Amino acid sequence: MTNEGLKGYNMEFIKTDLLPEMVYNRCFCESGSREFVEFESAIVESLETPDHSIKPWELYRVKAVVRFSGEPVSFPLIVKLLPSSVQSENSFGRFQNEEMFYSKMISLYGKDLFPKCYASDMGRYGMPVIVLEDLTANEYEMIQEKRGMNEEELKLSLKTLGRFHGIGLRLKNEKFQLFREFYMKLSNTVLSKDLSEKSIDDNSLENSSLVKEMKKLWDNNIGENASETCTNVDDISCICHGDFSKRKVLFKREKNGTPIDVKMIDWQTMRYCSPAIELVIIFIMNIPTPSRDQRFLQEILTVYVDAVRSEYTSITCERLIEQLSSTSLDYFTLLLQKDTVNKEIVQQWIEFIQSFRDFLRD
Repeated sequence: MTNEGLKGYNMEFIKTDLLPEMVYNRCFCESGSREFVEFESAIVESLETPDHSIKPWELYRVKAVVRFSGEPVSFPLIVKLLPSSVQSENSFGRFQNEEMFYSKMISLYGKDLFPKCYASDMGRYGMPVIVLEDLTANEYEMIQEKRGMNEEELKLSLKTLGRFHGIGLRLKNEKFQLFREFYMKLSNTVLSKDLSEKSIDDNSLENSSLVKEMKKLWDNNIGENASETCTNVDDISCICHGDFSKRKVLFKREKNGTPIDVKMIDWQTMRYCSPAIELVIIFIMNIPTPSRDQRFLQEILTVYVDAVRSEYTSITCERLIEQLSSTSLDYFTLLLQKDTVNKEIVQQWIEFIQSFRDFLRD
């Protein structure tokens, strides 16, 4: 089937199969609702993202109309499909990670950090599907410019990521068996290949090789042989996003452009590991020269730590910083052995982490 033929088939599937079945299953009803509901209509269009060409799944923007006791209500949606014609072991595993997040994990992680999910299933509807609210209809938007996050965007993103990590640490401590079920079912995904190339290329060319090498180290430390170098797993290990960048968040802004809220998306790359490496990659993507930005680095690291502790109060600031620093230093030390990275910048990162840790000890 041609690409256009596949899109046509999928759009018809959404209108005639998926949405009517979701209405029948009361996916659009509030909990406890007994209203009579019926599907009325849908407008479906293919949605192409900047990294569309490297994604095996299909995205569609949908405006669905559902009648509640005769009254029409419009639902702006994003529908993600994984047709059998483009499935592979890797793409299926990645899609399954995200399906598990929305169908099982989000109820425990809370709903204010993520888009609302109306359906998430690997087989019930005939093919793997995820149906989310269209955040752009509520004035959320991605960063379109070829730049890193600015200070306000970075602070808000790290606050949100810190809360996500903190909730995971709390679940790990309070509901370990359930938490373990989640991370044991995760499919390992490779970050250093196709998933983040677009987000890397959009940021500083000076640091693109550093980001790529850091992600290779992260990939190499997944699995049974992790202990041969430094390990991804430490005392503060939790379920991490796995590919957090400006393309994985949507911001809502005031009229002057100041971001006031952010939602996280795309959960195909989740992995159980130390949040330190996820944090470090965000830093080096958005802060080209750490030696010139030490005060701001300390500020945003404090924002992240405070956010973690707002959700998991049992961990002390000192313990969290010590573990983040130790794991980060292990990775940067390994990077010094790579000929393809700017070793001066790597050394600056090492010195910043050491100075911040020493400052807390004093």
